[in-house]
Amino acid sequence: MHKFLIPCIILLLSCSKENDSEQFFLRIDDSQRIQNFGAEAGHLSLTVTTNCAIETSSSQEWCTPVPDYTANNLKISVTSNVSTEARAAVVTVSSEEVKQIISIRVNQEGAKPVVSVNEADITLRSNEFNFALEVTSNVPIVFDKPAWITEKGGNTWKNGAETYTFTAAPLPTGVSIREGNIVINTVGTFDGILPISVHVTQQQPRIIAHRGYWNKVGAAENSLASLNNAIELGAYGSELDVWITVDNILVLNHDATYAGVNIESATSATIAPLRLSNGEPLPTLQQCIDIVKRQTGPDKTKLIIEIKTHSSNANNKKCVDAVVQAVNNSQAGDLVDYIAFSSYVCEELLKINPQHRVAYLNGDMRPETLKALGYWGLDYQMNILKNNTDWVNRAITEGLTTNVWTVNTRSDMQYFIDMGVDFITTDEPFILKNLLNE
Repeated sequence: MHKFLIPCIILLLSCSKENDSEQFFLRIDDSQRIQNFGAEAGHLSLTVTTNCAIETSSSQEWCTPVPDYTANNLKISVTSNVSTEARAAVVTVSSEEVKQIISIRVNQEGAKPVVSVNEADITLRSNEFNFALEVTSNVPIVFDKPAWITEKGGNTWKNGAETYTFTAAPLPTGVSIREGNIVINTVGTFDGILPISVHVTQQQPRIIAHRGYWNKVGAAENSLASLNNAIELGAYGSELDVWITVDNILVLNHDATYAGVNIESATSATIAPLRLSNGEPLPTLQQCIDIVKRQTGPDKTKLIIEIKTHSSNANNKKCVDAVVQAVNNSQAGDLVDYIAFSSYVCEELLKINPQHRVAYLNGDMRPETLKALGYWGLDYQMNILKNNTDWVNRAITEGLTTNVWTVNTRSDMQYFIDMGVDFITTDEPFILKNLLNE
């Protein structure tokens, strides 16, 4: 409550006539008896005409009348209304001398309903089960969740920014990845507010068979049999190595030469008689594309195409263009990830299409550099990641995928499972699959 005296200069000029009719007076124009505010904090001033001490009060704490002794007015201030509900207060102005109480109604609009969340996607890697969402809301909310996600104790809605915590159940045996959505709904319907969905992915490292699943009777490295074995195993991907011949045929082989024939300097006719250890001819990339295209079901094994570093950038460029054309002509882009040791090759792939999933193999670029250049991920030899143990987490923070090669022992597999990499490339995909299922 405030008590003050507001002088009135105009009244002093004609005080004798005024005082003849009444000694004290208090006036506020009728047009000022109702005041309206938006939801935000604010203030306004009312003209008060008086020659006596007055008292002010408010029926609500959020609304405060404050006298201004220098300007003959009464300032009314309101705090921001964080609720979506409108509210009202009554400000009274009174004087003992005139025995008069004047009421001023103050109305304030409710805040516009708002719901936002700090994450659109959550990825839980190996041994990660707990996670949190920060939701800012001025209306009550509830969460609709998959059965494998539960809310932790203490999740109670509060107006404003609040952290809500959740727990995911372990992955079932034989399942390497599952996905679901946490949907944030309001309690009640509010104009302009739609449900918000947060996508949650829970995954173990996924298996990439190095040069296919060749470590099996009847197969060979970079063979069609090894690709079919990887598909049968349910691997995420089957890695293969691609060269281009002088007559523009894309041929699989790890080394630059096979049986004494330099592939990029040879014609496809020269290569045709050559045989792998299982009796197959050296496959072409197109044959591999045709195989993965024939897959059915939701979890198709991908081709992890390593474009080999040729003897010149002219040949590197020729190979890149031919590979992308073969993939695009077969409409197989969703079934292909690209890898290379050559930064030139990788950057040509990204130049053709920034959406290409390109990972770098050479191990000499930090995650932040890869992100700045537009890479999809890093794909580094295991000793590089063992010597730079923070690179995986830094890559994850940058939004990059992480792959490690070539991991063939159970102890090393477990090391990188615990590190939380996205992919493990191995010559022993069957062993890795069993380990992940334990």
